[in-house]
Amino acid sequence: MPRAEWNERFRERMRRSDMSAELFLPAGNAEWKKGRWAIRRGERVEADTDITGVRLRPADPRGEDLAPERQVQGDLVNLVGTLRKLRAVDGGEGVVLSRRFLTARPANETHLTRVRFGLEDRAKDDVAAARASHRRIRKAIARSRLVVQHPKERFDPRTGLDGLERWGAAVRLRRRRPWWLALLPLLLLLLLLWPDDAPAAEPERFFGVPIQTSSLVILLDKSSSMAPHFAAVRAEARRVLGRMAGAGEGRYCNVIAYDAGAKPAFDAIRPVDADTTEKLHAFLDGLQAGGGTNLRAGVEAAAAQVAKLGKPTTLLILTDAQDHSIQQMLAEKQDVLDRFQGVRIVGNALTPRLFGDAKDARPQTPHERGLASLSAAFHGRFGPYDPQ
Repeated sequence: MPRAEWNERFRERMRRSDMSAELFLPAGNAEWKKGRWAIRRGERVEADTDITGVRLRPADPRGEDLAPERQVQGDLVNLVGTLRKLRAVDGGEGVVLSRRFLTARPANETHLTRVRFGLEDRAKDDVAAARASHRRIRKAIARSRLVVQHPKERFDPRTGLDGLERWGAAVRLRRRRPWWLALLPLLLLLLLLWPDDAPAAEPERFFGVPIQTSSLVILLDKSSSMAPHFAAVRAEARRVLGRMAGAGEGRYCNVIAYDAGAKPAFDAIRPVDADTTEKLHAFLDGLQAGGGTNLRAGVEAAAAQVAKLGKPTTLLILTDAQDHSIQQMLAEKQDVLDRFQGVRIVGNALTPRLFGDAKDARPQTPHERGLASLSAAFHGRFGPYDPQ
């Protein structure tokens, strides 16, 4: 087919609404020449300007925000779908993704690369087209400093473009690890062998969650649904307070139980010593479950005490999260944070299923997802984790 005729047929097909033309080299700056849809000489700068294209970015490593990976998957599905439609146009049976493409990294979007693919006419066979196009996509991912985390299985080109589209719909990307990570085992060995007269102490942990500051406030939900878990909380508090008291001066603690209102053990956060630990044990032993659930009352009581102490404080929230005040605090986040009067806090949270050895610490229910969002707003996170 004459080049001029195919050029016009190609452009006309790309203009139709079922095509994702923005994923390919822009029609205003490219043309078919010698079997390739490529940028015209001297027009690369113009084509790079305001680039759209396939968005390649890492998935959320915590698995809490699925939007980044869904965005990548949607763009790859549209890319392969548009390629299939182009191959159905008379004269376009051999079209595949080209090894030549444009990339751009927007300054205001961290870890995002946008890719516009070129095309070439070289694979009329569906298997060859899938193999070549998959190779080009993987090349673009590598150039974006990303790797395919899932699917782990090698792509089978015999599944054709249908298989390539299914592969794109399942892709999850992660950032490529820096080269120096390969040296970490050696560095760790050297650190272990290096003489150290005063090794840094590991932070104390409460149900696996590190206490990252010298001051701790435990916010304990005392609604009736939490009653079966009080014994586990008492045992863990006894262990942790004993270790804090044995660590010397400079440690502070309080427990604030709450139902519809807040019930602090002390009217201020106290230094951890024998007297403090004994009274906190007695407070926990005497708790009676019942009443409503209003975490906001507990948070506001903690904020007043943290602001008075003036020291960075870890808030450890223990609740089943069946609490309407969580969403209210998210809606008024800045007002809640202002109550701490600029004192740094780390707000970590756990639900009862994580009091033991839970295998999956990611939020499982809408209640847990709301609690995870609140923890993030308080500069912490949901569930046990390694702060490193």
